[in-house]
Amino acid sequence: MPWTKLKNIILAILAATNLCLLLLVGGQAIQGGRMEAQARESAIQFLRNRGVEVDESIIPQRMELEPQAVERDMEGEERVAAALLQGSVTAESRGGEVYRYYNENGSVQFHSDGAFSAQLDPAAFPLGEDRRAGCLALMEGIGFSGVVLEVGVEGAVFRQTWQKMPLFTQQVSLAWEEEGLASISAGRLLVGRPLEDSSRRTVSVATALIHFLNGVSALGDVCNRIDAIEPGYVTAVSLSGPTALTPVWRVTTDTGAYQLDTVTGGVARVS
Repeated sequence: MPWTKLKNIILAILAATNLCLLLLVGGQAIQGGRMEAQARESAIQFLRNRGVEVDESIIPQRMELEPQAVERDMEGEERVAAALLQGSVTAESRGGEVYRYYNENGSVQFHSDGAFSAQLDPAAFPLGEDRRAGCLALMEGIGFSGVVLEVGVEGAVFRQTWQKMPLFTQQVSLAWEEEGLASISAGRLLVGRPLEDSSRRTVSVATALIHFLNGVSALGDVCNRIDAIEPGYVTAVSLSGPTALTPVWRVTTDTGAYQLDTVTGGVARVS
């Protein structure tokens, strides 16, 4: 048999084999998706049987968020400080992995646990008539996307987001005077690029729902209705390693709000 014809036969066999493997993997994925959907429906029914009213549309179809980890980015911190203070800055080590950056417009300080604060010359940071919009524009200008949670007479609370998801533990208070922004304090911000943490895995939606019900009962609480579920992240800093971003659900019920760790299944009250 000529080599050209034999080569075509081999290629056809390989193509058929690849197609069969693709169909097999695709079939397994479809079957796995169906099983997850059935488990989700069973868990929702289990909650209803236990007296917890829930609208199925507010329950996530799948776990979208994966655990992440972030190494401290000290060069990134200096860039943030320079952007905020609108010019080159002088760096100062204050011990304990605390670094302060300053120039004539003010000073910025970063801690290893993500704590962030700034003392500013209000005249250099006008916010305009719409203080909420001014705060958002300033934070976005130094590389932090997020939302303003509260606005008061003398300040506001800003919460950071990553890929449009809330970082529940990463928020700061902004205080202003008549001329402009005077300080940023009482909180933490995440500087650095999160990367997937393959050492941790989230539970399934069905398992998360069961963990939630059991966790609420373990706290001695009772809820009769789930009103909302908001996925997001919380952070935890290791003394010798990267910052861990753990996906959580913030679950609002008729009797209060709770946080469900979708990796460990732990449940805690949210004040």
